Amino acid sequence: MADELKGHKELVKVFGFLVIVGLGWILPAPAPITPIGVRVFFVFLAVVYGWSVTGQVWPSLLSCLMFPLTGVVTMKEFIAMGWGGDVFYFMVLAFVLIKFLEQVGVSQFLAAWLMSRKFIQGHPWRLIFMILLTAYVICSLVNIFIGIFLVWEIVYNITKIVKQKPLDKFPTLMVFGVAMMGALSLSAMPWGSNAIVNLGVYANIMGEPGNMIRYIIYTIPVGILSMFAYLVLCKYVFRLDIAPLKEISGEMINPQELVLTKTKKIAFLALSVFIALLLLPSLLPKTTALYQVLNNMGVVGVIVLVFTALSLVKVDGENIFDFAALARAGIPWNMLAMTLIILAIGGCLMNPATGINAYLQQNLTPLFTSLSPFVFVIAITLITFILTNFMINMVVVALLLPAVVNMSSVLGINPEQISYLIMVVSTNAILTPVASAASVILFPNTEWIRSKDIYKYGVITAIVITVIAFLVNYFFMGFFY
Repeated sequence: MADELKGHKELVKVFGFLVIVGLGWILPAPAPITPIGVRVFFVFLAVVYGWSVTGQVWPSLLSCLMFPLTGVVTMKEFIAMGWGGDVFYFMVLAFVLIKFLEQVGVSQFLAAWLMSRKFIQGHPWRLIFMILLTAYVICSLVNIFIGIFLVWEIVYNITKIVKQKPLDKFPTLMVFGVAMMGALSLSAMPWGSNAIVNLGVYANIMGEPGNMIRYIIYTIPVGILSMFAYLVLCKYVFRLDIAPLKEISGEMINPQELVLTKTKKIAFLALSVFIALLLLPSLLPKTTALYQVLNNMGVVGVIVLVFTALSLVKVDGENIFDFAALARAGIPWNMLAMTLIILAIGGCLMNPATGINAYLQQNLTPLFTSLSPFVFVIAITLITFILTNFMINMVVVALLLPAVVNMSSVLGINPEQISYLIMVVSTNAILTPVASAASVILFPNTEWIRSKDIYKYGVITAIVITVIAFLVNYFFMGFFY
């Protein structure tokens, strides 16, 4: 009887999904948004609704049907947008890598090592800060997916040690906090994936590159202050109960997890080589042969190279790396399916056939010209924050930066500093599944966090971080000449 009732509830949710979709075929299109654009937008809303009310895979599968039906792309094009890019292959391989690190005990070692530090035992907020800092550093210097997945595994292991379970407040807030640090990392360093594109857009507009030292002097304090702000929110607003964490002691840690076996050492070496190969292109001159090789390989080629080496290694006569077994055990297919749909949605929303970009350009420019300098900066910050949670971050920057730079000369605003503000705020995006690379993998992680909790904790966190980005820029960098 319970199963039958549950089945009926799912059907009601599907009906609600289809009703939202249907509105896109009924409501008129405000020019220059096209009828296709309206249909795409309401399918997007329906998918967000579906992911919010169920942990089942049907919203992802239905969206795979509905987006091509809007006329924005064909089914073949939609699938290629999600499954045809490097992100898909890298995510599959990243799941395999994280499963390998878990299987050989590296993730458990890192969690146990962190909890065994004397300065952390009896000081829960220090532990939480170290979790956030580790995520921010790894995501900024290495890769957002590897950073988030690896630190999530550390969180999962700490959760087990303190005898909590998935969806309790501590792991929920940590899973969200790690993803938030991952989102901010996209613009933390000039060589970050978003920063490279954003700074390139700025250089094309200005005719010269931005000052990288001033850029880092701005982005790093924003990241550090955001960590402290999240600690304050967890303590005073979200009311995180840290009592279980106060009990952390050496007796709670399995001594075996701190033993560096031969297999763990090999895994650490492989992880170190992987990180080094990812960082090298940022450090080498572009004219060197090694740079050309690594740049052509990309992140997918680097991880394949590491896997190839691992598959040839034996310990005590046995292979330590079984790709097929690790893939079967480590890849959460429902999560991956949702992630790939999210990747394709971004391309659909920004497709010229929707007219959404043209609509924004048509309506934002008149708004800018009617504002005073200070109000203009506040307005552009808010607009960036809102748009970036529904659009691709880099598209938001490319859309707003030309207008902002042009208006800056008229209003006496430093174009470089307000450009950096837009770049940072554009990666403070976590409130919808398509908001950023971090939210792309956060929303599907339904085993450890619910959509309602992302909204519950995410709205206030994102607003606070946006205010921090604004204040740091205003008081320490200077908007105005």
